[in-house]
Amino acid sequence: MLRVMRKFQRGWGIKIIFGLIIAVFVLYFGYGSLTGDEDVVAQIGPHKVRSKEFRDTYNRQVEFYKNLFKDGLDDQMIKTLKIKEKVLDQITDKYVLLVKAGELGLSVGDREFSDFIDGIPAFKKDGKFNKDQYVAVLRSKNFTPEQFEDSQRQGLLVQKVLRVIQDTGASFSEADGWAAYVKEKGSINLGYAEFDPSGYREKVSVSEKELNDAYEKEKSAFRGQNIYHLKDVVVDEKSSVKDDVVYMELLKTKDADAYGKEKGLTVVDLGAIREGDLDNRFKGLKVSERVRGLKQGDVSLPLREGAKSHIFQVVSIEEGKDLDKNVALGKIKEKLIAEKAKTEAKAAAEKAIRENVVKPSKETGLVPRNSRDIANLGTVPPDYKGVFALTKQEPVFKKAVELSGKHYVFVLKDEKLPDKQEWEKDKESYMKYISAKMREESLKNTLEAMRSKVKIKINEKAI
Repeated sequence: MLRVMRKFQRGWGIKIIFGLIIAVFVLYFGYGSLTGDEDVVAQIGPHKVRSKEFRDTYNRQVEFYKNLFKDGLDDQMIKTLKIKEKVLDQITDKYVLLVKAGELGLSVGDREFSDFIDGIPAFKKDGKFNKDQYVAVLRSKNFTPEQFEDSQRQGLLVQKVLRVIQDTGASFSEADGWAAYVKEKGSINLGYAEFDPSGYREKVSVSEKELNDAYEKEKSAFRGQNIYHLKDVVVDEKSSVKDDVVYMELLKTKDADAYGKEKGLTVVDLGAIREGDLDNRFKGLKVSERVRGLKQGDVSLPLREGAKSHIFQVVSIEEGKDLDKNVALGKIKEKLIAEKAKTEAKAAAEKAIRENVVKPSKETGLVPRNSRDIANLGTVPPDYKGVFALTKQEPVFKKAVELSGKHYVFVLKDEKLPDKQEWEKDKESYMKYISAKMREESLKNTLEAMRSKVKIKINEKAI
């Protein structure tokens, strides 16, 4: 479930769907009073968002998730799902779109609106629109016709703007589809040059003043390592439950051993272990960062390692003690040297790109273009996924990529194209898929651009 919710948090398609859900609710319940002396939650262009609108929308979102999670939705899950932030985003997008409607000169005509109202089943009697029925339904929801009609006109106008944006979006040819298909189905062999900070340590130095200034700023943070007693609940492809379900259920049960026994999961008691040893044991997962701040009985979000996931439950924590000043100074100096060496390594990598003197010494071998992992190097961050999209026209990735503390410059060596027969077989359905995907991306970019042009002021205290 968490995987689904993570998609909900990121996906603009889902965001728009939620907007439509809101529109459906507004249809029958409205946003509430659009005037009055309520607190203003936000000012978006000329539009004021009242606290009732935010509160009503928030409550409907919570109700939506309650139906989705049944008894699994508690205060912690509400925070994890960032429902307040989602609602604020949805409302903000609504009013940004209304601002755009004004700029485009769009409106909802009286005939258009009348046809819309006439088509609502709740307002019909004997198959026809009935004014008395209309007023009675609205009165039962504590709405006047004016309040309801204002909110519905806004909803219709938002939908009209969205249609205009979608209709004027970029068109996609078969060549565009093939290019996207290559990126998803093809493979690429990358050459790379490595810029290791360890090779730049001798080129940097730390002055006494830098060291002492850093100590004064950071001395409160320098303590000995925490010692954790953790239990590791292991979930793999053979497990009867998914890791996100395990996480949610452990939030409630708190007993990792009993839960593991019930579900047939391996539960490893790690005993007392220092932060550094913890990270060494689970290389690349940064476990200490994920458990830091947790309390006794708390569980971490799933940490994925290939086909396996680890969920850690805290049995106990022994807080680290303040370090001796000389020890702290040594650690600070090492950190400053490491930071400066990393900066030098990055600068050297960027210079090689800028001056076009990249000399790749190693190759990745064929890697799927839709991959994000490079064997022996690590996972490429999302902002650098263009590494896998290099072409003969653009064979050098124009950014230095940091992986596991080192910087890399990547170049295209060769590629393997998808099978043409497979393309012909998949073409029709794939073109529909990629067109929808690109329209969603276009809508996302358009909304972001529109947001940047509208004055938005959020009143955090009123939320």
